[in-house]
Amino acid sequence: MHHITSPAGVPLLRHAQACFRAAAVAMLCAACQKAPLPLPVFRELTMPVSDDMTSVWFADSLLGFATAGTPFQRGILLSTTDGGQNWQTDTVVNNRLECVMLDAAGRGYACGMDGLALVRWTNEPHWYPFRVDYAWNRGCFFLDEHCGVIVAGEGFQTGQARKLGPEAIWILDTLHYFPNALSAVWMSDSLTAHAAGLGWVLRSDNGGRSWERLPHTNDFFRSVHFPSPTTGYICGSSGTLLKTTDNGRTWHTIRTGGSVGRRNQPFRAVWFTSEEKGYLVGDSGLLWRTENGGADWTPLGGLPPSADAADIFVLGNKGWIAADKGRMFYFEE
Repeated sequence: MHHITSPAGVPLLRHAQACFRAAAVAMLCAACQKAPLPLPVFRELTMPVSDDMTSVWFADSLLGFATAGTPFQRGILLSTTDGGQNWQTDTVVNNRLECVMLDAAGRGYACGMDGLALVRWTNEPHWYPFRVDYAWNRGCFFLDEHCGVIVAGEGFQTGQARKLGPEAIWILDTLHYFPNALSAVWMSDSLTAHAAGLGWVLRSDNGGRSWERLPHTNDFFRSVHFPSPTTGYICGSSGTLLKTTDNGRTWHTIRTGGSVGRRNQPFRAVWFTSEEKGYLVGDSGLLWRTENGGADWTPLGGLPPSADAADIFVLGNKGWIAADKGRMFYFEE
């Protein structure tokens, strides 16, 4: 008996069965992937710049600030007083800005290239530089005008951590050097600081005067966020997620990403509104949400695949996402 064969020489019936099984597996795998959940409100905001947006922070549902810039060309600080529907340029500097944040009293702090650090006093319309050097500042966190930490990194190397104060933020208390770049910092209380970067997770229990390196090295860690004094999260650009419930003394891997050179998921920033509910953003339109402390994540719809998101800030049921090419997005739940 002669079998009818496919061009590859496989019996046609067997070939058809194999194709059916492959199609069935593909359909099953596709069904296992969570479809993006649409949000009730999601829209792109009109921005007055085309430079990459790098960070965003809101004092309340109306007053917010953002940074943007292009390396070696300019940096921009922007503000809004209507929840992001309209933005204005507050201050322009000579090089890219990377981070903006507010302390509990409403004072603003920003940092970026050229070692630049700026402050905006409460109710002041403009930002004023208080540090300039040669570091590429990547992130900052200030509890008040007497206590803050700035971290830096040049490409993948030349990591630095500066403790400023306690006399005043323009007075350098301690400077530490690290072989790899640092990209993010957060203070969970007046003494405890947490920093992260390329293969480094650090903790300080004296406000940044000294640092302990913790045993997590498998990612370029990009963002640190503590929704409470004890619970915190770190994300890496290769898809790793870390969580602590003891104020950063120990971190547990709740999601394993790829290696530093091979990305599993391109995470860029993490933000939690409570110990359980949080968000992730990243390259290629990535927007995820968890409601159980990072155990499970749901993709959310809205961000276009062309958008590389750099930062997210969520306040109540409202959120803002800073992305490349002068793009800012707003959503409500």
